[in-house]
Amino acid sequence: MGAAQTASDDPAPPGLPGSVPELLSRRRTKPDGEFLVTDEERLTFAEADAQSRTLADALLASGVGKGTRVGILFPNCAQWLIAWLAAARIGALTVPLSTFAPGAELARLLRHTDTQVLLMGRSIASHDLVTRVADALPGLADGDAAIALAAVPYLRRVHVWPACDRAWTTPWPGSTGPVAPLTGSAEQEVRPSDELVLVTTSGTTALPKSVAHTHGSLVRHAALLARHRGVTSADRIYSPMPFFWVGGLTMVVLQALSTGAAILAQDVFEPGATLALLERERATIISCWAQASQAMADHPDFAKRDLSSVRGGTMLQALPPERRPSEPDLTPNLLGMTETGGPHTMVEVPDTPLPPQRRGSWGIPLPGLVQHRIVDSAGVEAPPGQDGQIQVRGQILMSGIYKQEHHEVFNADGWYDTGDRGWFDDAGHLHFTGRASTLIKTAGSNVSPAEVESVLDAMPGVLHSFVVALPHPVRGEVVGAAVVPAHGAQLSTDAVAAHARANLSGFKVPTVIAILAESELPMLPTGKLDRQGLVRLLATNGLRHE
Repeated sequence: MGAAQTASDDPAPPGLPGSVPELLSRRRTKPDGEFLVTDEERLTFAEADAQSRTLADALLASGVGKGTRVGILFPNCAQWLIAWLAAARIGALTVPLSTFAPGAELARLLRHTDTQVLLMGRSIASHDLVTRVADALPGLADGDAAIALAAVPYLRRVHVWPACDRAWTTPWPGSTGPVAPLTGSAEQEVRPSDELVLVTTSGTTALPKSVAHTHGSLVRHAALLARHRGVTSADRIYSPMPFFWVGGLTMVVLQALSTGAAILAQDVFEPGATLALLERERATIISCWAQASQAMADHPDFAKRDLSSVRGGTMLQALPPERRPSEPDLTPNLLGMTETGGPHTMVEVPDTPLPPQRRGSWGIPLPGLVQHRIVDSAGVEAPPGQDGQIQVRGQILMSGIYKQEHHEVFNADGWYDTGDRGWFDDAGHLHFTGRASTLIKTAGSNVSPAEVESVLDAMPGVLHSFVVALPHPVRGEVVGAAVVPAHGAQLSTDAVAAHARANLSGFKVPTVIAILAESELPMLPTGKLDRQGLVRLLATNGLRHE
């Protein structure tokens, strides 16, 4: 095969669903199947269908409709699924919000996504989400339910479940009386081309970017991956990935809806409690990051737990010895990103070691849904076997980036530059060679150095800061920061870490910090910062904050 992989020139595989309403209709053939199981609750598909329909009727009655931006702020729980399904099935544009985001970051997300209606829970674990929202939006606590704040000009209502006594909240939709049952009619107007979700991820600029996906792109993507992996209604999928990230939404929520598989979830990952859940609920597929898998494998209860039900996923330690790859680099990999709704490559035989001749491969393009090409620095298509920038287009690709024009995101032929580098071998397998941008990938999460730098630079006493990726044996990369104090200012790494925690999600907070004078920064002969030199300096002289 040549450098351009033309899988998306073929028609999409037949029988794939095209919208959330269609997924729900398919699940009615086995309504009693379990959709979600946590340590505290169980939710069947029939219950999710009925409860989300009731909420959808109430949302329609309150003025929510096609394209209304509905924020969802819950932990991984039944109410997240019910709220998201209610909004999605009537054509609203869902905005899953990060429960990791502290007040300042949450305020930025609400403003950037132009969220109009917020459906939220009261807490996650021991953290009070209601207080976090109030602290994030000065003036909110002083007003009533008729919200009108310059900081979030489109936000009109906040609904909290279970109800709370804050004056600025509005009763949960439908709790004040019956409404007209219009959901069925609204669902008939939801099309695969309608935008389904805004998933916010770190960009390479200072602000995060919100990626828009249609019903068709995300639902078909999830269904094809589930079909390829052989996921069925008998499967029970465990994952600690938040539903508000594309991995949790595509690889967990939508795959369960596509197949009738059950989701096993928890508010907070704790290896001992998770192992107990996996054994009790007979998990069949484990989908988690490397450090979570390792934490469970290292836990003293690991050897005591019966995990014989596990047949695949990312936790190789749980598989029978004869099915574990003898060498880590023969483990199948998938390459993906938020802009492609998750993986845009797949391994030919799921959950099995790669053959030796495919060592280092990241799989082949998803058939019928995505097309790849490799280009050089001038944008010219590279010959087979030559390393270059990976570009993608096709049916799984996002519809766009919110608040960016089409030409800012895609080139004239519809290609999107992933920011990754790689090459295709003669059998059409993609080999990933690294990031072309400065984006930090830590334990599966994207971190923009520019975003972290903008937060650190706003700290009193900071002249400027520099953020780089540092290698980590388990997380892949962690965030490192060099901070230069303003003249006469006294800074400590503890104070810098505390400021970052107050303004950034935990995974974005620098793990290694150094306070340096400008004269101590490594510089290139051109007068620019030597970023590789800074990586070496932080690795040897930075103080760790974990």
